[in-house]
Amino acid sequence: MATIQSSAEIVSLLEHLKGQRIAALQVLGINSLKTFSPPPEAMVGEVVTAADVVERTINVDTASHVISFDLQRTGQVVLLESAEPYRLVAGVARPTVRLLMADGSGLDLTEPARTKRITVTLVAKPA
Repeated sequence: MATIQSSAEIVSLLEHLKGQRIAALQVLGINSLKTFSPPPEAMVGEVVTAADVVERTINVDTASHVISFDLQRTGQVVLLESAEPYRLVAGVARPTVRLLMADGSGLDLTEPARTKRITVTLVAKPA
C-alpha cells in the first residue's frame, strides 16, 4: 500500500507553483476530468496566484480559474524539476495528471493502482 503524503508535504510541493505560468494541463486518466467547460487548454498561459490543499483536495487558483485535484485515497504529488508533455512509452508508468509550467518544471499526480480515482475539476471564476 502506498504511503499517504501529509498535507504539509503537499503544500511544500505546491509552493513552487505560485507565480508560475501554466504551459499545459494534461489529464491522462480517462475518467479523471469531471468538467468539460472550460477545457484543460484554457489553463495555458494562466499564472498561479495561490495553491493549497484541504483534505486531500488540491486547489490551484489563477486570476480566471480554479483547478481542483481530488487525490482520493492514494494519490501522490511528485515535483518534476524538468518536465515535458507526457508521451506514451512502453514500461513507463503514466501519471493520472501532469501540470507543466513555463519554466520547464511540473507536477505529476500519480496513483499506485490501476483504478484511477484522482479527479480534476476546472471552474471559471465569475467576472
